[in-house]
Amino acid sequence: MSRFYKNSLSAVVLVLAFGLGALAANKRLDNLWSIAQSVENFRAEPNGAKLGTLLQGTEIEQIGEQGKWVRFRVEGWIWGPSLDGYEEREDLADDRGGDEPISPLLDELPRLKKLINDKYGVFYGIALDEDLQRLQLRLRVQDIGDEVLQLRLLAVQRGVFEIFEGVVEFQILRIETNRADGSGEVGAHIAETTVADLARYGDDQETWRMHTRFSKDGGETWAEVE
Repeated sequence: MSRFYKNSLSAVVLVLAFGLGALAANKRLDNLWSIAQSVENFRAEPNGAKLGTLLQGTEIEQIGEQGKWVRFRVEGWIWGPSLDGYEEREDLADDRGGDEPISPLLDELPRLKKLINDKYGVFYGIALDEDLQRLQLRLRVQDIGDEVLQLRLLAVQRGVFEIFEGVVEFQILRIETNRADGSGEVGAHIAETTVADLARYGDDQETWRMHTRFSKDGGETWAEVE
């Protein structure tokens, strides 16, 4: 397996929450939309000051609603030197040139996000802890109940393993979601399985459960079997 390369992007991740007219977007999932118009304004509040525009096809996550206005969150990147007061870190290479390798996580990110958003919920992020050899994926789910959530956790683990096997070096796969009833913060519910156990028992849900650690309180307490 290849080593995980440090991110060489000298950019800043932005997660923004603003208001958007509900009729300006097409609904894909219960809380995931894509912009329908060629360009659409977004505002600080309903009928409030214009803050910018979103282009057709931009995906947004709904986090609230007021009348015909949708409060949303969108994730993206911006070129760091365009920001007032930005200072480039010495250990980051210029993303607009140079020979630094791209992280395998970033290379496979579009494929992973499509898998999660199309089938399982709303993608929140992925990270690799090289010291613990642990790959961690975060997503938000709807109100699906405990049993369906467990089936989904196994399916997500299988999908992530299929994408990153042989690409990223990791020994533990950790999936974090909100609660099974759709409430709470992402990270409240955790399923953690070793790669060896997932490869050996991933085709049988009951056996997989016996070899997976679960937490419903963000990792404060764990149950080997639920």
